[in-house]
Order: sequence, then structure tokens, then C-alpha cells
Amino acid sequence: MSVLIRGRYPTLTKPISESDSNGNITTSSERVQAYAYASPPTLDRSSSLACSHYVTSIVFNSDIIPRSSLTNLDIFLTMLEAVRGRLEEVGMNPGSSKPKANVVASTVALFCKLSEGTEGELIIEPDELQRLWKDAVEEASIGDGEEDTCYWDDAEFGHHLFVPGKLLMMSEDWSSPQLGSAQQQEMSTEEEDSKEEPDHQQSKSIASFNAMWTNGTTIPALKRFDIGSGSGMATDHLTTSYERALALLLEHSA
Repeated sequence: MSVLIRGRYPTLTKPISESDSNGNITTSSERVQAYAYASPPTLDRSSSLACSHYVTSIVFNSDIIPRSSLTNLDIFLTMLEAVRGRLEEVGMNPGSSKPKANVVASTVALFCKLSEGTEGELIIEPDELQRLWKDAVEEASIGDGEEDTCYWDDAEFGHHLFVPGKLLMMSEDWSSPQLGSAQQQEMSTEEEDSKEEPDHQQSKSIASFNAMWTNGTTIPALKRFDIGSGSGMATDHLTTSYERALALLLEHSA
């Protein structure tokens, strides 16, 4: 909405200059400032970067909405197809379309495998799953036209959409690989202090909280659905989750 109204009313693109009592200009601010909580991917790369001076997006943890681009969905479906193929190979696909496939036996085998829980042997190893994901990204990068050939590279145009503007990424897991190589910004030294103060009531929650400033076009966390054990794809989107995360962030900054 902020991008649209600025485009429709050019006067809104002119910054406001504020003066002190002596007539000296002290600050210059935008007439339109937008704060997008859990924004879906709505802008192409260049537009997302261009609005970073007046749009701030806030994303918490594994929230599925900021990751719900068509490209991520395309990659996810490719991954599911790879999993279906592996289940077919080991005789655990209840929906097999092969002639003379024993649906009952496949269903029983699948449930027996699931009942093994975390102690069972993996059907697809993590290294292979990572390779499948990279292959899916490359496939999605091909595009549908001559100019539609980029995904997350430095090209100006591409078919992937991003969350708008400057991004505040909040996470509750210090060791999360989803943060990738982006610069992490610790908000407090409470983790070290908790070693000396074992009775500190907030040390556990504060030590597991992380926040960083970046943009939605580069952070690896938004380039895939965060699916796995403990993922809060739906619950992290709740208003209460954002309220709690922002309260922790303010507590860290105090």
C-alpha cells in the first residue's frame, strides 16, 4: 500500500524537514513510513530494495507467509516429488500408480517406518536432501522466458518475489542454519551473564533470542519453507508470537 500511494501521489515522496526553535534543520523524514509485520513476498528484487528507506518488514522465526512465494512453492513441490520417488523405490508409497502395486502392503510398510520415530534409519540422508534442494533451485532458476532466468543472483530482474524494504529478522534459535552467512547482531550479553547468575529468570529465553537487520533479497532463511522438527510455520505467524518476540527485543535493547 505504501508503494502504491507514493506512486500515485508524487508529493508524498518529498521528505519532511523539521527545524528546531532556532530555525536550524535537525531531521529529514519520509512522509510515508510503513511497517509490515509478516509480509508476504510482494515485490521484485529492485522494487524491494528501492523502498527500503521507508518500508520496514518484520519476520519472526519460521513464519510461512513471508516464505510463500510461487518460486518457493515450486521448489517445495519438486522436493515432495523426490520424496515420493524414494518412497516408491522402497515400497512405501500408498499412492503408487504402478500396475499390480500392493497398496495395503505399501501403507503398512509406511506406517511401520513412521513408528520407528527418531530412532529409525532415514530414507533420505541430510546431505542428499540438501543436494535435492540445490537441484530444485537450479530447476526453478531456468524460468519461463528469455529474461526470466535468475532466482537470487545479482541480476536486476527475476521471477522471484521478496518481502519489501529493510528487514528485521527475529529468531529464537542461535544456532539456526537458516540464518546462513548473513551478519548476526546479538542484542544482549545475557547469555554470558547467566553463567554467573544461574537464578536469573529470563536467562533461558534471552539466550535463545536473536535479531538482525538485513533485506529480504539476500537472507537464506526466506529462500525455503522451514519444515522440520520443532518448526512453527503456522504458530510463528500468530499475532501473539510477534508480540512476544518484539517484547523480548525491547527487553534486550533496554
